[in-house]
Amino acid sequence: MKTKEYIKIKTIFRLHNLIFILLILISNRNNRLWAQSESPDLAKYTPKWIQQGFADAGASHEPWIFQVRRNGEEFNQWQKDNFDYQLSEPYIKALAESGITVFHVGCYKGFGFRAEKEYMDRVAQAVSIAHKYGMKADTYVQWNTMAYETFFSEVPEAKTNLWYQIDINGKPLMLTYSNQQSWRYRPCFNNDDYMNYFKEKIIRYVVQTVKTDFIHFDNFDFNYPPSADFNPATIAAFRKYLNDKYSTTKRIERFGFEDLSYVLPPAWNNENPAEKMLTINDPVMQEWIDFRCWTFTTRLAECARFVRSMNKEIVIEVNPHGLVGSNRAWEVGINHPDLMQYTNVIWTEDDNNPRWENGVAIGKFRHFKLGRTTGNFIMTYCGKPQDFAENLALNRTIGFLGTEIPSGVSKKYLDFWSANKDLYSNVSGAEKVAVLRSYPSMAYNNFETQVAVNMAEQALQQKQIPFDIIFDQQMGQLKKYYVIVLADQESLTDESIASIKRFVKDGGGLVMTGNTGKFDGWRRLRKISLLMELLPEDEQLSTIKLTYGGDPVSINYGKGKVIYLPSLRQPSGEVKLGMESVWMMPENANELSSAIYRSAANPLPLKVNAPQWIGVSHDSGENREIIHLFNYKNSPNTELITLEFNGKVKNAWAVSPDFKGRKTIPLAEKGVLTKLNINDLDVYDIIVLEK
Repeated sequence: MKTKEYIKIKTIFRLHNLIFILLILISNRNNRLWAQSESPDLAKYTPKWIQQGFADAGASHEPWIFQVRRNGEEFNQWQKDNFDYQLSEPYIKALAESGITVFHVGCYKGFGFRAEKEYMDRVAQAVSIAHKYGMKADTYVQWNTMAYETFFSEVPEAKTNLWYQIDINGKPLMLTYSNQQSWRYRPCFNNDDYMNYFKEKIIRYVVQTVKTDFIHFDNFDFNYPPSADFNPATIAAFRKYLNDKYSTTKRIERFGFEDLSYVLPPAWNNENPAEKMLTINDPVMQEWIDFRCWTFTTRLAECARFVRSMNKEIVIEVNPHGLVGSNRAWEVGINHPDLMQYTNVIWTEDDNNPRWENGVAIGKFRHFKLGRTTGNFIMTYCGKPQDFAENLALNRTIGFLGTEIPSGVSKKYLDFWSANKDLYSNVSGAEKVAVLRSYPSMAYNNFETQVAVNMAEQALQQKQIPFDIIFDQQMGQLKKYYVIVLADQESLTDESIASIKRFVKDGGGLVMTGNTGKFDGWRRLRKISLLMELLPEDEQLSTIKLTYGGDPVSINYGKGKVIYLPSLRQPSGEVKLGMESVWMMPENANELSSAIYRSAANPLPLKVNAPQWIGVSHDSGENREIIHLFNYKNSPNTELITLEFNGKVKNAWAVSPDFKGRKTIPLAEKGVLTKLNINDLDVYDIIVLEK
């Protein structure tokens, strides 16, 4: 009996153990799946605390050592009292009580660890106060300054081993602020010793001692092309990059030769100025553009991974600026969609504050759409109601609110965002139209492709067609859209063309203009263009006569439709690209918007009839649609706005910082369409359609 009893008990015990082990395995498997769904790479992680948005404000990001050394035009010693106050408990407490969720503060400016340690310790005390009042802390860390006067004193090998960038003549490359900051060398990001110092001495201290929740890396760009870095470490890294990227056969195809031992960064002179280059055909120059983008992307990923190895929940942010209208890859080594895999927020400091000017809605909508595609929030300066309105409508958060305790307009919009967070959270974009910015098209052409894409996006914005801006990284996700717009996307890889053809063949709509698909990914002339590939053979010859200056061409391809417009007609006037871009509406904007509606196999979810100074954003949530309307004009809109939603709606209401409470909106149904009239819009309304 004892033996049988023992065996029975032992069997039950083993079964219990087996069940327990199975439960652990299932639990671990689920945990792994959960982690993988976020991303197995910590550098690509999005901290949970920032996913519902944030309100950021606080102290100056300029430490006192920098303010004294710079001696700016408005600097005076009496500013020290205010500088000290911004690190004090009363100031930080007042920010928290006003509704700020993230305390912003400077931390490291590039003078070296020893020179700035005392200040960083004061910042650590301020961060602990912010945490005490329930805020997160956002610390400024200078990415691109080596203030050599103090840095070389601390780290002599930084001078002897060239931890900084140099030009072709061996002279240091410097930041160019006001032509009076020659003491700010640009670090060499291909020098491993410098990067190890930056991570171990600065980043580790900011994470472990300062206990930051949010790192802002500032001055995140290279110098413009004439100032190429000829540091030996950079030259070696460039050659390694090319050898790793291409096999022997591919090197010969790419450059005409195999041995890359003597390849150098590109150089320019008075007879061959970089500023006059409209297209970049030289393969080494193209690769230099790619390499500079790759350098910043990989180094940022390395730093983000290092940060998150110590604290997973730290937000990463840089300031490469947004889609400012020019070729940022060529100019400063920024490929936004690649870079922004490793950021949660980016800063843009351009002056495209929302306004209606000469028939053009100027704004920052491109930056916000970039952020939404890449899963990033955008930080920018807001002052007027129009600034806050466009930001909230497209950015889904209030963002940055300055150094003062919020009051007036900023407090009004902060309170509105805080009270209506449910309308900005747990929603997804309802856009069914996308404008593609392919990397080789935009990186190897400094003029035509930039102008064409800028005009296409401007036309969609002013014609109130909700749209996304997408990149090569989204080519595998085209099925979510009804229509893709290719505005002079001249250089497309074979893989991109295959994805586009598959999308159309399966029923998608395609609108293409100008030279789209004329070149391959290396900007080599294709034997047959994308347009010709989409045409039946018997129509190709006759169509060749129509393209590049003739009439639009409509093509049925598989289940989908293609509409080709020979050009987006540029209006007369100055063309200026960059931080001070002159934005333009194409003269045939109506033709473009008509082509989008005609090529779509399904009706677009939302059709808006409104004056062109009205902006629109469309999100979908659980059992409701959320439509943001905002006014680019400084005066209230008095013209009728009509919304046609493709679906049934139970009721509709509006909220706004411009009026109190909710306003009920009457509905009119016509078949499957629901129609709403908005008779008055001051600056910003949110329309909620409950289904």
